[in-house]
Amino acid sequence: MKTAALALAATFTLAAPMAGAAATAEEHVGINAEKGDPMRWRIPADTPRLKYEAEAKGIRASLAESLNECRALGAGRPACDAQAQSQYRADLQTARGLLAQDRQATPAPGAPR
Repeated sequence: MKTAALALAATFTLAAPMAGAAATAEEHVGINAEKGDPMRWRIPADTPRLKYEAEAKGIRASLAESLNECRALGAGRPACDAQAQSQYRADLQTARGLLAQDRQATPAPGAPR
C-alpha cells in the first residue's frame, strides 16, 4: 500500500512541472501534430486565381464568424445578419475586382503585344 501511494505521489510530483510547461508552450492541435503541417498548407498563393481563392476563403470565414456573433443578439439579429451579408458581398466584389484587374493587365497568349 505504501509503495502504491509513494508511486502515485512521485507521479504527481514529476507531472506538475511538466503540466505547467505544457500550459505555457504553444500547442499544435490536429491529427498530424507529430508529423507537422500537411504540405497542402504550404502551397503558396502565387497566381491570381489562388490569391482570389485564398481571399474568398477568408471572406467566407469572416461571414461565418459574423453570423455566429449575430445569433447572440436576439432582437437585433435580422439587422446584424443583413449587415454581415452586405459586408460579405462587398468584400467578395472587391476580391473579384482584383482578379479582374489582373486579367486585364495580363495579355492573352495569342494577343499582339
